[in-house]
Amino acid sequence: MQNNISLDGLTRKRIYLFRHGDVSYITNGQFVKEPNLVNLSAKGQKQASAIDENTKNVRYDRVVTSGLLRTIQTATPIADRRGISIESYPALIEYQWSPHSIADTSIAKIGFLFEDPEFQSSIGGLETVDDFFARIVSQLTNLLREDWQQIALVLHGAVNAAIMCWVNDLEINRASKFDQDHAALNVLDFDIDANEVVVRKNIRRFNIPPYF
Repeated sequence: MQNNISLDGLTRKRIYLFRHGDVSYITNGQFVKEPNLVNLSAKGQKQASAIDENTKNVRYDRVVTSGLLRTIQTATPIADRRGISIESYPALIEYQWSPHSIADTSIAKIGFLFEDPEFQSSIGGLETVDDFFARIVSQLTNLLREDWQQIALVLHGAVNAAIMCWVNDLEINRASKFDQDHAALNVLDFDIDANEVVVRKNIRRFNIPPYF
């Protein structure tokens, strides 16, 4: 596999980073009991087909998800078109929270919870914000060391925002700046030296919706 090379001779890798398609965490006015098991809605399924069509001419060496159903379902049209098996990295699953504790949290507030010093207790967080950020960055760094040129990476809203924070050298409490639509596309380039150190991180596109 011939590598893409930056102007200064570094290996360049490109990630087409998607958020999963539309889902609903609320049934009859209540948060679902198992948020990790939600499926794409009918709208989300149409979005998955749309992002596949939008990128039909893009070569993906691999198609990677978190392993949660909504990411696999979003990635399936992309993978099927190319005859690629979907890979899953559980370390890239969404921030883990208790549906019982979040029930009294305003929907309008959820998108900004990482900015709140009382975030973990208010949402019933099952992991600290720092632990969440660390596992995302660690897995992404490991993925960048593997052999590929460009991949489709289908993940989650908070996970994608965490990745954007890392790319911009920001702390996780700035995550709300990178709010994304369902099935939105981001394009990221990483320049890597001979010692597998990420020297440069660039955002080429951000939050491109499935319909435009």
